[in-house]
Amino acid sequence: MRRIVNLNFDDMAVYHLCLQGISDLTDQARLSAISNSIHNQASDYKEKAVSKEWCFIAANNSNNDDVIIGAVTKQELKDLYSTHMVGATKPARNIYDQLRNNAPNGKCPFCGMGHVKTLDHYLPKAKFPFVTVLPENLVPSCRDCNTGKLTSYSTTPAEQPLHPYYDHGHFITDQWLYAEVLHTQPATLRFYANAPDHWDVISKQRVQAHLQEYDLAKRFSVEADDQLPVVRDVLLQNHSHADSNTISQFLRLEASRYENRYKNSWQTAMYKALSESQWYCDGGFRN
Repeated sequence: MRRIVNLNFDDMAVYHLCLQGISDLTDQARLSAISNSIHNQASDYKEKAVSKEWCFIAANNSNNDDVIIGAVTKQELKDLYSTHMVGATKPARNIYDQLRNNAPNGKCPFCGMGHVKTLDHYLPKAKFPFVTVLPENLVPSCRDCNTGKLTSYSTTPAEQPLHPYYDHGHFITDQWLYAEVLHTQPATLRFYANAPDHWDVISKQRVQAHLQEYDLAKRFSVEADDQLPVVRDVLLQNHSHADSNTISQFLRLEASRYENRYKNSWQTAMYKALSESQWYCDGGFRN
């Protein structure tokens, strides 16, 4: 996971910008009439962010055509995003673009490898329509991370995946993503989460949940399978007669290059695992 700086948009200004995209003034007025409720929901979201307890925000299980507040249906709140923010000619489209372009180097912050194509609702709009256009709930995302999660949501603090706007600190500075070299022919890797002992229990469980929510262990293994033949060729061409210690040192150097940028990238985990595998450095890479 990679951190993203919160752009600190005015939540209600964004909401009303979305309303400006509604051509029917009667519909616009009905949605404007619930502004206080939308503001309260946004405040609750940000209060829960302090304690990392978005899971305690109540989900809405109504049907899309049900009126859920004032004279406004669930579908109308969902359309504020799908039609009146995403729409290319809508006044709020500029907010959408700024949020989507906020990811460093255009990479998805959830996985760190996919290219950002859309915005992910951290709390899905199908269940949390009151925060459908709340900027803090909209995270730039690749399609794999966005579509893989769909409408799933957490009901306990431990189940919550990491939130790029809020989960910084030890989630970024401490290593928790690791890999294990499997003695196959050719070598393969298994990725897993292993948080430091000094972390609190919930944080430990959340990084496990993050890997599971976005199917990252499998996806990282696919990336590693594509990269390992390149590592093998480099070792055969440049270190064919080197002993295992020399090979291990080379791989540790590669790991440090990635670690200096992202402590929990799949590349950092991969090169560390390779450097620490006696089997691999003794010649397992040759297979």
